[in-house]
Amino acid sequence: MSVRLHHVLPTVLLAGAVLISGCAGSDREPKADRQATPSTTPAARPSPSVVLPDGIVKPGTVLPVGDGAWTVTLQGFEQLPAGAVAGVPAGSSAYAARVTVANQRAQIATVPRTAVTARYGALGHTAAEATDSSASSSKDQPQQVRPNGSVDRDVKLVLPDQAQGLPVTVTVEATEEGLAEPELLFFEGTLPGDAAGSPDPRAPQGAPAGQSVTPLGQWNGHVRVGKVAVSGAGASRTGSLELSVVNRSGEPMSGLGTTLRILTGKDLHLAATVHPVYGYHDAAIAPYRTATETVSFRIPEAPIGGPVTVEAVDAGGSRVTFEGVLGQ
Repeated sequence: MSVRLHHVLPTVLLAGAVLISGCAGSDREPKADRQATPSTTPAARPSPSVVLPDGIVKPGTVLPVGDGAWTVTLQGFEQLPAGAVAGVPAGSSAYAARVTVANQRAQIATVPRTAVTARYGALGHTAAEATDSSASSSKDQPQQVRPNGSVDRDVKLVLPDQAQGLPVTVTVEATEEGLAEPELLFFEGTLPGDAAGSPDPRAPQGAPAGQSVTPLGQWNGHVRVGKVAVSGAGASRTGSLELSVVNRSGEPMSGLGTTLRILTGKDLHLAATVHPVYGYHDAAIAPYRTATETVSFRIPEAPIGGPVTVEAVDAGGSRVTFEGVLGQ
């Protein structure tokens, strides 16, 4: 059930906001080969009662890695008591999941490195991973495992309380010693608790055929760019938006792989260029699932309520234009 990724993926575990000035950096080629399909309606996420598609398994399923030399299992999700994890914001809760990597060889071997990304809800918002500074250094060290032995990695995720009862898709990237390319494993389960209200109304709905300019907040093909919010003042003002990408195929998509150009005013002043390699989480997207990441950037003193244009450029060079107003 695992898939070998043919691109080196970033293994950033936290979906952090990245601040990029509009004048910094030359354009780089985004990674991953994918073609945009502007007029095709994305497939919405099935409800939890629907059988999972090929390539995604339930937590507790044992998946082989390295032609069976290793197995990986995900167990989760258990809600932790309030205060058990430091830094959990109000309106959110911490959950524990465990990744078990077992050695199936007849000799001692170095356990594969694992990177975990959890995405929840219809839009696949990325969950934050709580960090444990005391364990981070030891986790990064190569670890030997005896024959038939195993290693557990406990992962603590922070999700908003509105995510209770929603599906969570976990991408585990397992990289064997000496290899640069990870194998991709996808698990999906439901977060404990009752879903708050109806399913997410912002599930992918597609866009009209032949639409050359798309309003911010709507889909165009497999890409959606959210409205631009603004915080701060003066030269330190920061803009933020959500970038969503849907994978309509039965194969993993190697990541968001979309470069954003943010332009302000009628004269299309380039305020910022945001590349996948510059911070936002670009882990692989499971088959028939959606990934959403919040992107932040510095923005000049363009007037609130003024026009803003966002150009989304995929790895193949296809461009989709979104328009709206700044900060509204």
